[in-house]
Amino acid sequence: MTNDLIERAEFLNSLEMKFNSVAEGEGHCILLSGEAGIGKTSLIKVFCQDKKNDCKIYHGTCDALFTPRPLAPIYDIIMQMRGDNNLDATNSSALFSQLFHEIENQHRTTLIVIEDIHWADEATLDLIKSFARRIHRLRCLFILTYRDNEILDNHPLRNVLGQLPPDSFTRLQLSPLSKEAVEKMAEERGYKGEDVFSISGGNPFYVTEILASYSPGVPDNIKDAILSVYLQQEKGTKTAWEICSVIPEGLEINRFAKIKSSLDAEMDHCFALRIIIVKNDRVIFKHELYRRTIEGSLSPFKRITLNKKILDLFLDSFEQEGEIERIVHYAKNANENKVVVKYAPIAARQAASMGAHIEASKLFLTAIEYSDGNDAEQMVEFYESYAYECYLTNQVKDAIIYQGKALKIRQQKNEIEQAGNNLRLLSRLWWFDGNRQEAEKYGKQAIEILESQPPSKAKAMAYSNMSQLKMLSDETAECVGWGNKAIEMAKELKDNEIRCHAMNNVGSALWKTNSSREKGREMLFESLDIALENSFHEHAARAYSNIGTIYLLFKEYELARPILEEGINYCEERNLDASKNYKLYVKAKIFFETGDWGQASLILENLLSNPSQLGSVKIFALTVLAIIKIRKGDEDALVYLDEAKLLALKTKEHTRIILVMIAELEHEWLTGKKRITEEELQLSIDLIKKIDNNFLNSEFAFWLKKVRKKDLDISGLYEPYKLLKEGKIKSAVGFWETKGCPFEMALALFAGNEDDMKKALLIFQQIGADAVCERMKMEMRAGGIKKIPRGLRESTKTNPAQLTNRELDVLHLLQKGIQNKEIAGALFISPKTADHHISNILFKLDVNSRSKAVAEAIRLGILK
Repeated sequence: MTNDLIERAEFLNSLEMKFNSVAEGEGHCILLSGEAGIGKTSLIKVFCQDKKNDCKIYHGTCDALFTPRPLAPIYDIIMQMRGDNNLDATNSSALFSQLFHEIENQHRTTLIVIEDIHWADEATLDLIKSFARRIHRLRCLFILTYRDNEILDNHPLRNVLGQLPPDSFTRLQLSPLSKEAVEKMAEERGYKGEDVFSISGGNPFYVTEILASYSPGVPDNIKDAILSVYLQQEKGTKTAWEICSVIPEGLEINRFAKIKSSLDAEMDHCFALRIIIVKNDRVIFKHELYRRTIEGSLSPFKRITLNKKILDLFLDSFEQEGEIERIVHYAKNANENKVVVKYAPIAARQAASMGAHIEASKLFLTAIEYSDGNDAEQMVEFYESYAYECYLTNQVKDAIIYQGKALKIRQQKNEIEQAGNNLRLLSRLWWFDGNRQEAEKYGKQAIEILESQPPSKAKAMAYSNMSQLKMLSDETAECVGWGNKAIEMAKELKDNEIRCHAMNNVGSALWKTNSSREKGREMLFESLDIALENSFHEHAARAYSNIGTIYLLFKEYELARPILEEGINYCEERNLDASKNYKLYVKAKIFFETGDWGQASLILENLLSNPSQLGSVKIFALTVLAIIKIRKGDEDALVYLDEAKLLALKTKEHTRIILVMIAELEHEWLTGKKRITEEELQLSIDLIKKIDNNFLNSEFAFWLKKVRKKDLDISGLYEPYKLLKEGKIKSAVGFWETKGCPFEMALALFAGNEDDMKKALLIFQQIGADAVCERMKMEMRAGGIKKIPRGLRESTKTNPAQLTNRELDVLHLLQKGIQNKEIAGALFISPKTADHHISNILFKLDVNSRSKAVAEAIRLGILK
């Protein structure tokens, strides 16, 4: 180690310990944070120097551009690994796979550093998140540095950090130097230490620069210290600093010659002073605070002039190298509006093609803001492109506004086909916002104005959009009718995108129909394949959502989980936030139905914490969270249920309304208080008669009978409810047990004998359904049952996974490697009962194998 770093031994030791752990086989992520100048880079430099003979080291840095270069640090790292720059710049997924496999194939421990991720673009953040979530599979120490004081509540980095698995990373926050350390440093240089500490706050960069010999005395603050140095320089040196100050990402050496030729001696002086240095083949300020301070001191006119100078010098070079975002950056700062308007859309399309859809939306908005508005054809293209990127990135309100602006222009110009397409997109946007009525209105208008037009993509997509709306409301026959019209037109036009979209709708509808289940499944998976093959980002994301939703509907959780994770990763890598959020809801619903209400609540609460959450996601999240709270007896349950009900009734859509009404009936059952009006009840019954969704319809009929004593004739009653109705309680229990739904299993058990009721009560207690337990105890007392279980034993409550004593016995035998039949013999229980205990253990520990259950129990301290 080195003595150059003061009061950093603790942090170096932490890095050393994590490095040694990684060298043994399991990767880890270090999040190194602190304000500018706190010493993050210096710490990393010393650590890397110490480890250079023990591992492979790769380094990437993020730039402080208006719109950061997509995936810039990832390119840097892969180029360092491969030694060339022959990279595919259009596919972020391929880049991630390439990076992952390059590291996986390393024979030595790998150390990867990415600095200043607070400046990273969305695509880079997504890849960082994907990489960090899989870090345990690599022998790699992944160090990320960022300025925590620049990460505000709405900064995208917060979302990244909040979604990393807790055991995959360690946070290290660098602290300022102590007053004693600063005083000692100051006294060695002849300064009054107390003054230096009060001015610097212990920031190592501030302290170092204040104590340097650039200016006499102690300046009032670091800005004055830097400017006092700047003002002492010759005119040529100051000019050189000013030019460099407006280039935040630094300038490549081969390009820098154009600037240096006119300031040769002055630049040599700058390098000699070590204020401006060469790092990673770029000319930059040694300290970013120098650059910012000098740039901030420039007059607005001077800043415009310098940015225009950079733009004039390197416009052709930037364009040839495809660095369009740099052109936009300097054009904006140079007030070159026409240049911004020309290149911002190009940069936006580049970003979109790489999956950086948030950056694309920002760039299209920049093009709009810098346009003079006189070119209607240009403006309508910007409006439509911006609206589409907003739609993909969960900015639906803005998407509706700008799609409306585009529609107005198209109508004024009597462009029927384009106007029809605008209407179709507005239909989709309004559905996403949770307004079915507006969605239907615009969808019908799109078809009406295009019906008399010749076959076109807009016309076919209008048909497919209507098919989609009908699929979402479970109107199968109409969905298939509209969808087949779209598919036929797609074949005529030889358009894979239309075919992909329509097959998604028809396949989803048919899969839920008994007579066409296999055909529907094949269509939907074919739609996904077409979307992935052609990089139809939106359609691939939607296919993942629909496949996961249907698996959830059929209670095929083991099939749903991997397809959802694949879909979530796909969306994360491409900023498809709207679709990703829906998949997260489906993931939460699986946790909910399989009894892990804690995980379900975490995901749902996180979704609802987003003030701009889409109505289509918000209604579901509110309803399921309300049901959890109702069953647990939480006092705020009705706050969530009331909002869900208000939003659901506005949609006039079967799935949302019936799900809310089921929650209302559960609440009535538990509290005895009626909340559903006769009008609401009749609306629900009318929807059920109209829509063939036997899953939700059967559940609603079950609760309606249980709570309101009303029979509802459902054709094709869902199997477990049919079994209960026929009095086949054990078969119904077996159905829910096989599916892995503890709440429904316990509810069916409670319809059995006294022993069944007691077993049901224990299950309700284990999953935290406290209000349900009290309701059941009341029924048992009313039925004359006296020996009612009081609750979980202390031994069950005190272990983290709430395993019962019998489950702990089984777990100890699992640790010894004993097989199921031997466990049954050792504990004098049947093999079936042993299997049941092992299933409960795997479920409670959230693992999928016996060996993982033992490992997790050891980690939690349940086993030694």
